[in-house]
Amino acid sequence: MIDREIADISTSRRTFLCGSLLLPSVFLSDRALALPPHAQTRPADQIRRLQLANDHTGEQLDVVYWKNGEYIDDHIGQLNYFMRDHRENKSFLMDVKLYEFLSRLYKVLNPNVPIHVLSGYRTAATNAALIKASSGVAKNSFHMVGKAVDFYIPGIDNKLIQREARRLMLGGVGYYTKSGFIHLDTGYPRSWSDA
Repeated sequence: MIDREIADISTSRRTFLCGSLLLPSVFLSDRALALPPHAQTRPADQIRRLQLANDHTGEQLDVVYWKNGEYIDDHIGQLNYFMRDHRENKSFLMDVKLYEFLSRLYKVLNPNVPIHVLSGYRTAATNAALIKASSGVAKNSFHMVGKAVDFYIPGIDNKLIQREARRLMLGGVGYYTKSGFIHLDTGYPRSWSDA
């Protein structure tokens, strides 16, 4: 009997405490419950856009791929095709986090020119051929699983691109000084250079 009374008191006390914690929210205005200013979506963030040029195919793409909190499937498809292995003309379902990384970096740099893509998706055959042709190509490249892009932005120093990409902490950032491009991938945040 005593155990049951203690259990009832504990349950009642727990219920009271939980309820009292929630009570103030009833009296707060919507404004008081809003996210802090740095966490709120700004009007400029209502859309996410990429402006790209492919040095190998000559193609250009200017696409809004995210709007009003949702990805636009057709436009993601356009991006996936744009990022295809141009040597074998094969596309792949790219990791959308890569597009987010590029988009965030583009906003920070604000270059007013397209990002020039050198390599997006790579088939295993293309990757093997690149390994034979040059050094610095990873055997198990993120490119083969749609999680990497190599690029440059005309008029923007690659050192600046590397620094700003590293600050975002959204994935891997490589700076290939001899070849003049930046590598981004959606792996864990890390950075390297061939210098």
